[in-house]
Amino acid sequence: MPDANDPTGRAAARSKAVAALKPTIDVIIDRHYNSKVYTSGSVIAGRAIVKTVRDIAFDHFDIVFTGIAATRLDFVQQYPSHSFRPFLKLRMPISEDDVPEDRVFKADRTYTIPFHFVVPHHLPMGACKHQCEAGTVLDHHLRLPPTIGFWSADDQAPEMAQIEYAVKARAVKQEQGIPASKVMEGQHVVKVLPASPEDAPLDITFRDERYSMVKTKMIRKKLFSVKAGKLTAASTQPEAVMFTADGRDASTSAAHINLEFVPDSVDKKPPKITAVSAKLLSTTYFGAAPVNYLPNLGPRTAYHSNPCLNYTTTTNISNTTVDKIAWCQEKVDAGRRDSGYSSSHLSPDSDGMAKGGGNKKTGSPIKYVASLDIPFTITNTNRKIFLPTFHSCLISRTYVLQLCLHVGPANSTMTLSVPVQVGVETIYDDPQGGALPTFESVMASDEEAAADSYLRPRIRRAASEDAPQTNSLLPGYGELSRRAAIPVAPVA
Repeated sequence: MPDANDPTGRAAARSKAVAALKPTIDVIIDRHYNSKVYTSGSVIAGRAIVKTVRDIAFDHFDIVFTGIAATRLDFVQQYPSHSFRPFLKLRMPISEDDVPEDRVFKADRTYTIPFHFVVPHHLPMGACKHQCEAGTVLDHHLRLPPTIGFWSADDQAPEMAQIEYAVKARAVKQEQGIPASKVMEGQHVVKVLPASPEDAPLDITFRDERYSMVKTKMIRKKLFSVKAGKLTAASTQPEAVMFTADGRDASTSAAHINLEFVPDSVDKKPPKITAVSAKLLSTTYFGAAPVNYLPNLGPRTAYHSNPCLNYTTTTNISNTTVDKIAWCQEKVDAGRRDSGYSSSHLSPDSDGMAKGGGNKKTGSPIKYVASLDIPFTITNTNRKIFLPTFHSCLISRTYVLQLCLHVGPANSTMTLSVPVQVGVETIYDDPQGGALPTFESVMASDEEAAADSYLRPRIRRAASEDAPQTNSLLPGYGELSRRAAIPVAPVA
């Protein structure tokens, strides 16, 4: 305990006394606990409790549900060092009965002001006002991003990128000729893991340097031995790994690898694939200004007016031993004796045709083909979590699955870099097809449903055959085929 004569101790005691006298607002969320995760469609309801030791006059009292993205660029002098971008602000209508009529919170009294929010499925159009290179970019920017930087485990993002969701309550005093000031304020930060359905696979080309879908390698029995043939490995984007809405469980996906071996001569056999190891690269992109492109696509060194920094972590997810591969022998078309894959997708280090003087060697009349399926999944733990794939105006998160094939007696390697999406299942339907619901519409819908449930008659009658049939679903092919065609007169 500090000495009474110590000025530092007196200053600390004085600051505690001032903090105790400072009016605050406690934001209490119903049925909330520290590890609770909210998703799209989740209800965040509770109350703001106002207590003060002295009378506090105010003009407006607000309760809002906010989403804010913040980035910081260290050691990049030509761009702003900090960026702060609110992308969501839902305001709670306050009833006049819940606040004092004279707009003064009295001392030693407790005021309870309820609130009720629903986490939206999409952001409003005003959340992304800058120009985008394509409509798909705008579509991604209008999706809710997940919480970043406020999890109890490592979310594999740098400290320079954060996304915060919170319920904030504040009392504001507005005087003529003076900017509005907050006289009381309180907040409650929550974790949001929005629904993220599976998207269509990316259209990867040779320009997208972060991915390598096809690799070709010349195989030798030993380092300086004669060439045995050319092995090509190709993969496609696997199905998305889908987490449950609380982030605890994830589905299993599988990487599909097509193999093709063109021997140097007909007596050469395909090499042995001993193992396939898989790593997951988690990359977070962040910048000081909104980007108008998807940062994971295109060349690594492409020029952009608003460049992104990136931060990558690596996680080992599987190491599969390959016991036996069922190779199938096929004849090579006489008019085409290559691997069958476009050369535009081959990596720069792919081996080409054999070099040397003399006559050009005739290609092999046969080839061998096979395939491998490598199952994998990811798990959130109390030490590391995986956020869903997303692209927002300032921050993005993408994943790359690295598949390393160990080939031949020399144990040479071939590495494929394949995009993979991490998503979150949808457990609540979007009531307005993507539009944000208003508080009034939600409350009116709940009241109407309660009234209908109470007043609904308990007598059930069979539907009349003459009653008009209404169906919001599209007609099937069978129904369309039964409809009579209406002749149309030719246009003169």
